[in-house]
Amino acid sequence: MHSMTKEKLYKWWYALCFVFLGIIDQRRGSALGTIQMTFTNLTGVVMVLLLLPSIKFEKGKAKPYLLWTPVCAILVIIACIIGDNCWQYKGQWVTAVLNIAVWSYLMIYVYQKKSYTELFARIKQPVFWCICLCLVLMQLSVHEGIVPLWYLLIYGGFAVIGIPKERTEDFFDGMLTGIILWFFGQQIIAFGFRPYDYVRYRGLYSGETQNGMHYMIVFCAFLLKWVYSREKNKKWWIRFFYFFMSAAMISFTVFTGGKAPILGIAAVTAFVILGYNIFKRKTFYGVLLHAVTLAVCVVLTFPVCYLSIRYLPTILHHPVWFEGEYVEGESVCSFDPWNSEKYISFERALYVDVGRVLELIGVSSQRWIPQLMDFIQALPVHAEELDAQEIEVEAGSNPDNPFNPSGELAYWSSTEARKIIYTYYWNHLNLVGHDKQHSGFWISGDTYYGHAHNMFLQVAYDYGIISGILFLLIYLYSLYRAFRLCLKGNWICIVFLLAILCFGMAEMVLVSGQITVPLMAVMFYFTGRDGYTLKLKSGEVAEETQ
Repeated sequence: MHSMTKEKLYKWWYALCFVFLGIIDQRRGSALGTIQMTFTNLTGVVMVLLLLPSIKFEKGKAKPYLLWTPVCAILVIIACIIGDNCWQYKGQWVTAVLNIAVWSYLMIYVYQKKSYTELFARIKQPVFWCICLCLVLMQLSVHEGIVPLWYLLIYGGFAVIGIPKERTEDFFDGMLTGIILWFFGQQIIAFGFRPYDYVRYRGLYSGETQNGMHYMIVFCAFLLKWVYSREKNKKWWIRFFYFFMSAAMISFTVFTGGKAPILGIAAVTAFVILGYNIFKRKTFYGVLLHAVTLAVCVVLTFPVCYLSIRYLPTILHHPVWFEGEYVEGESVCSFDPWNSEKYISFERALYVDVGRVLELIGVSSQRWIPQLMDFIQALPVHAEELDAQEIEVEAGSNPDNPFNPSGELAYWSSTEARKIIYTYYWNHLNLVGHDKQHSGFWISGDTYYGHAHNMFLQVAYDYGIISGILFLLIYLYSLYRAFRLCLKGNWICIVFLLAILCFGMAEMVLVSGQITVPLMAVMFYFTGRDGYTLKLKSGEVAEETQ
């Protein structure tokens, strides 16, 4: 009984940590200035908290911690006093000192253990050293900042301390539970204070793309919970709840109009439904059943999701805007009626958001929905007009000299715009990387793109070609290891890595504070860890032979 209580405590501890990581992600994606940077830096603190259940403190070894504590307190006081004069955001540096403090405690703990045989056994995997090499090269590039060093600390901490194998299931279960709790808390607030007055639904974020990524991660959690519930033979209504909520996440994602999260969801759905039924259940009938059921649930949840995001905020009728969102005459105000024309109609949401999704499969929204022309803001530019050989190196450096392959000032669709973005970043790759001042380019006189919209291309551009190749190889190897674990019964690593991969091929996922960063660190750790697999049905951890 005592052991069961302890396991539940571990699970809920991990869950609360991932709820906090979700809050950090939301603050990074909606707040500005000191609030954003303060929460971003708390990522490192939460990662230490995730490792606390793995730490066994010994009596009589508290002296180094007691000596280091007043030093940290002094550093925090200094940061508070001189922060306004020396740094742009005081909170950023106060939390930076907090990171130094907690990670120093962790280093003291590792030193006191003096079990170097056990330590090297944990980090003997080649992928660990490849990740460390990649992050060191990133830090040595001309791209200023200490973010790669911070990533090295976060991943290294997980690799050195780790999660005990007997608590692996508690960790994964807590992680999925925390992500789901993050969604419910965040969405309830959005239902209360975020009116649907922008056609691409933003939820509790200031950007629709980040909201789409949030729904994609939550979709993965619900889908994995469904797999867990089936493997553990849970009650039918529990299984149906997780499956139905997975469909609801698809509907929510469609309302964001995001193509990247839809790609991630589509890839994960296809992999899980095909893999679970064909490789696990040995039946093709299950594929058809689950695919049709999911499609029906999406159709049913789509209008429900619309009614929720459209009408629930009108109950409290106290709209909240983030910086730069309010548009005079277009944004809903508290004095507007519940049926104001400022709200997005179901037809408009259908035309624009579903139209953007259908573009992924080559279906032109202009053909099947004529009304879309009233709302579309992007016109295609022909890819054949791109000739990288004729473009000057300096093009894109300023609004007066934009990177404009067409030679015209035009508006681009998202797909065609990405072709231009990829062309620019690919043509400017080098071995040493680029500084932050040259991280983006002007595509026209009034349009600036600040990142490559592809995580591998972004790493290669920012930190050099070698770093980009290493990161690509690391990710592919982790996918391979995740697939092997999947064959043994652990679907979690492959699902999250596949979703982040698809999203990262069209958007940016390596942003400090974004939940994808700690998720990748955790997945890299588990896929690189020697010899384990998670048995969902029995709830036991078994050894995997290399």
